[in-house]
Amino acid sequence: MDEDRINKIANWIKANKNYPAEEIRQSALEGWTSEEEFDAALEIANKPVIMALEYKGVGIRFLALIIDTILFGILFSQFMKLFWASYIGGCSSSASIGSSITVMWNKTFYGLCGFSAQLYFLVIFTYYVLFEWKFGGTIGKLITGMRVMKSTGEPLDLKDSLIRNIMRIIDFLPFFYLAGSISIWNSKTKQRIWDRLAKTVVVSKYSNK
Repeated sequence: MDEDRINKIANWIKANKNYPAEEIRQSALEGWTSEEEFDAALEIANKPVIMALEYKGVGIRFLALIIDTILFGILFSQFMKLFWASYIGGCSSSASIGSSITVMWNKTFYGLCGFSAQLYFLVIFTYYVLFEWKFGGTIGKLITGMRVMKSTGEPLDLKDSLIRNIMRIIDFLPFFYLAGSISIWNSKTKQRIWDRLAKTVVVSKYSNK
C-alpha cells in the first residue's frame, strides 16, 4: 500500500471525525479507496495523541507583557480623553488612576476616579480573558510566538481563561509580577500560581500534538 496515500486518508478521517463512523466509511469506500486502505488509515487516525509542548519562561513572557502594556497605555490615553476630570478634595473611590496635588491644604485629584477607572480595569481584564479563550493568547503573546492552552494540549475554554486571569493581581504582587515570576522559575512546566489551578500552560505557538 502507498504510505502517503494512507496518511492522506487518515488526515481526511480526522478532518471528518464529527460525522458518524459508518457514514465516513461508506463515503470513503464509494469509489476512491479500498477497505484495506481505509482500515489502515483508520488505525493511524485513532492512534493516541502524543504531546510535544515547548514551555515558555519569564523572559519571553515579560516581552509579551511589555507589548500588552503599550497597548494598555494607548487605551489609557483614550480613556483620559473621554473621562479625565478633576476632583476637589481627592478621589473618594478605591479605584483610581491619576495623581493628587495639594495646594494651600486643598487636595485635588486629577485623572480617572470611580466608574471610569473601574471600566478601564474591566476592559483590560476582558481583553485577557477573551483573547486567551478565543485566540489562544493576548496580542503580546501572539506576536512573540506564544499561546496559552490546557496542560493536556487542548485549547482553553472560557472557564479556564477566567480562572487563569481572575486572580492575576496576586501574581502581580508585591511588585510587577514578582510572585508570578518566582512561581514560573520554580515550575518545570513554567506555570504561574493560577496556571496551576486552571491547569493551563504557556507554550510556543508551534507546539503540537
